[in-house]
Amino acid sequence: TLSLHDALPILFLHYWDTATYGTWLMLSAIPSYLSMADVGMVTAAGNKMTMAMGKGDSLEANRIFQSAQMFMVIVCSALALLVVPLMLAAPPPAVATMDQRIALAALSIGVLVSLFGGLSEAAFKSTKRYATGTMAATLVRWGEWMGFMLGLVAVGSFAAVALTGLAVRLAGTVACMVLARSGRQGLSWGIQSADRAEIQSMFKPALSFMAFPLANALSFQGVTLLVGALFGPVAVALFNTYRTIARVAVQVTAIFSHSLWPEFSRLFGQGAMATVNRLFLRSAALGAAQSLLLSVVLYFLSPWMLRLWTHGAIEFVPSLMLLMLLYAAVGGIWHVPRVLLMATNQHTGLAYWSIFAGMLSVGLAWLLGGALQLNGVGTAMLLSELFIALTCSWLAYSAKTVNHTGNLHPKTALQ
Repeated sequence: TLSLHDALPILFLHYWDTATYGTWLMLSAIPSYLSMADVGMVTAAGNKMTMAMGKGDSLEANRIFQSAQMFMVIVCSALALLVVPLMLAAPPPAVATMDQRIALAALSIGVLVSLFGGLSEAAFKSTKRYATGTMAATLVRWGEWMGFMLGLVAVGSFAAVALTGLAVRLAGTVACMVLARSGRQGLSWGIQSADRAEIQSMFKPALSFMAFPLANALSFQGVTLLVGALFGPVAVALFNTYRTIARVAVQVTAIFSHSLWPEFSRLFGQGAMATVNRLFLRSAALGAAQSLLLSVVLYFLSPWMLRLWTHGAIEFVPSLMLLMLLYAAVGGIWHVPRVLLMATNQHTGLAYWSIFAGMLSVGLAWLLGGALQLNGVGTAMLLSELFIALTCSWLAYSAKTVNHTGNLHPKTALQ
C-alpha cells in the first residue's frame, strides 16, 4: 500500500514546489526496505495466534505472541543501532544535506516502530477485535501523517516533517499496545512465555511472508526510484500522484479482503473447510467486481481529483491515467485469492512468484520507459500485475484449502 503522505499531495505542493516534493518521495522510499526486517514473523505469528484462538487454546496463542515479541525486540533494537548511525554518517549518495540525513534516519526509525506495532494488530486480530485493531492502526497512520503536516507547516524542512511524524507514530504505537492488552483476552506483553522452538517453527512461513514487502519495495519504491533516475523528481511527483489516484480502487478492495483474513484463519483453525471454500468463492467474485467498477468511476473523476489535490500543478494525461487504472483494476482482482493463501500460511509459492513479478516490473519499466517515457512505465506495471494476478488466482483456485466436497486438500493443508 501507498503511504499516507503520498495520498494527499495537495498540502505538500502548497508549501513545496514539485521538485522538492519529488525529492521527499524519493527520500521516503528508501527506508521502506526496512519493512522486510521482521522476516514476516509478525504476520506468521498472527495467523498461528488466530488459529490457536479458533480452537480455544489461549495458552498456545500467548506463547506464540510472546515468542514473536522476543524476536521483534532483538531485531528492531539491533537494526536501530545499525541504521541510524549509518544514515547520519554514510547515507546513500543521493542524500546530500544534513537535513535529508536526519529525515532519512527518522523515517527509518518510524518503519521499525511500525513493524513492532504490528504485534498489536496481531493481538487484535486473533481475539476477534479485528475492527478495533484496524481502526486503531489507521488512526496511528493518520496521526503520523498529521505529524508530517505539522512539521511541514511549522518549519518546512525534511527533518522537521520526518521527526514530527515519528513522534506521533511512537505515541500512537504505545497507545495501541495498551489497548491491545485490555480485557481478558489471554494475551500479555512480555517474553516470560517465549519459546525458541516456537520461533523456529514459524520461520519457514515467516520467511515466505518476507517476500511480499520485498516485492512491494521493488514494484512501488523501486519503480519510484527508477522514474526519478530516468526523468527527475518532477516526473516522480506526477507519476506517484497518478498511481495514488488509480490505487484507490485497490485500497477499497484491500479493506474488504483484509477483513476476511481473521475469518479465514479462524475457520481454518476450527477445521471448517467447507465454510472457508464458500466464503472464498463468493468474496473473490465480489472483490473483482468492486475493483473493476471503481476503476471505471475513477477514470471519469480523476481530472477533477488532480485539480483538487495538486492545485492544478499536475495535468491530466488520459493515456497514462488509463494505464494506471487498468493496472489498479488488475491489482484489486487478485486481492481476495492472495489473502486466502496468506491467512492460512499457504503462501510460499505465491511469495516466490511475487518477487519475480517485482523484478519484472522494474526491468520492464527500465526497458519501456526509455522508449515510451511514463506511458512505458505504466505499461510495464500493468504487464507485471497481470502476470502475478493470473499466477495467484491459479494457485488459489487449483490448490486452495479445500476441494469441492469440503475435505481438506491433501497437497496444501497445513500440517
